[in-house]
Amino acid sequence: MVSRGTVVYVAAFILLLTWAYFVQTDTRRVDGISMLPTLEGGDLAVIQNVPIDQIHVGDIIVYNSLCSTEGESVVHRVVAITSSGLITKGDNNAGTDQSLNIASRPIAQDCLEGKVVFVIPYVELLAYYVDQNGLPQWFNYIPSILILIIVIASMMGEGGKDEKARKNEGIELTSAPQSDA
Repeated sequence: MVSRGTVVYVAAFILLLTWAYFVQTDTRRVDGISMLPTLEGGDLAVIQNVPIDQIHVGDIIVYNSLCSTEGESVVHRVVAITSSGLITKGDNNAGTDQSLNIASRPIAQDCLEGKVVFVIPYVELLAYYVDQNGLPQWFNYIPSILILIIVIASMMGEGGKDEKARKNEGIELTSAPQSDA
């Protein structure tokens, strides 16, 4: 028998993935070590397109090649907000992106791709493997579906084990006897 908590957990997980798919505008694969320990290479960052005035110090953002000196999107944390834009820094970096020449200038609205709203750990490692080996893109979904099936099956199996263990210990699963008070 599946517990109520398990059903709520699975339902929340499915709703979260559905919300991310239909509502969010974009995702980014995290590469490198600049955001360790918060983000690791292979994490999937789901980003929401927001205006710059909705960004706060401490938010993790993605900025594009207009501000990136490497010509690629960068996923880093906002450490300060100035009149000219956002000052960003990787959690694992000694200085700001602007002082380390990772960003060519403070991040303005034209550079801002979005704010990271949640992260799914290690998901993009599979996409990278599929991409590097020329496999069809639908291969990305097979492990996710298998993992979900295994998680649900193991949760269902745990409920059965509890019932069997109680029966083996001589504990009845019926209601407690009524007292004659």
